[in-house]
Amino acid sequence: MKWVLIVESSEIDREYLARIIERLGYKLFSAKSGEEALHFMNQSLPNTLIMGERIPDYDPLELGRTIKEDRILSSPPMLLMTSNTDQFFHEKARQAGFAEIVQRPMSIRKFFTSLEMCLSNNRRLCIRAPMSFTVLLKQGIDKLSMNTHNFGEKGMYIPTTDPLPVRTEVNLEFKLPGLRNDFSFRSQIVHTQESDTDEFPAGMGIKFLDVKPAIETVFGIYMENFLAKRITITA
Repeated sequence: MKWVLIVESSEIDREYLARIIERLGYKLFSAKSGEEALHFMNQSLPNTLIMGERIPDYDPLELGRTIKEDRILSSPPMLLMTSNTDQFFHEKARQAGFAEIVQRPMSIRKFFTSLEMCLSNNRRLCIRAPMSFTVLLKQGIDKLSMNTHNFGEKGMYIPTTDPLPVRTEVNLEFKLPGLRNDFSFRSQIVHTQESDTDEFPAGMGIKFLDVKPAIETVFGIYMENFLAKRITITA
């Protein structure tokens, strides 16, 4: 399982970020100071480090440079959260080693995208949320009812030990918990995984085809609310 280290002295900010990160399924640790973060990283390297502005013993850019210049500690990508809007400051932050910068007040969508960029080696992903609900797959006259593992703006992941072949087209029908409207899309299998891993069970990744921008916006807002715990889903 991938894990994230938060360096932030504000308990309120740490708890807020923790709720979002844990709902995404990642393991989380936190440090209240730069020294605590460096000690922690010398014991075990996180997959990503998130740094706030309020660090009592370090300037955030100084701490970023310290980590960047260390041959061992420099491997995890770093994300900086800042209220400083000055582009010169942002450039200095990137020079100090920060791969992603999230502006405060924080957009959950921007934070999620930046975090996923760090965790997936800069491979841009759509916003996703871990949730379960029933999906109906139709291929010709065949119908199959299954459950999702997680849901995204542009697709979903369905656990199964018998995935359909890649490039297979299916019609999906589902209803998001809490919303009245049914959704139906032409979709395509774009990824299959035949065995379980630490991160995902065996299954298949499905991409929505011909989704209108307005629907993508609805999905994005829905998942932002889900990740911020404004929507509660019971499996």
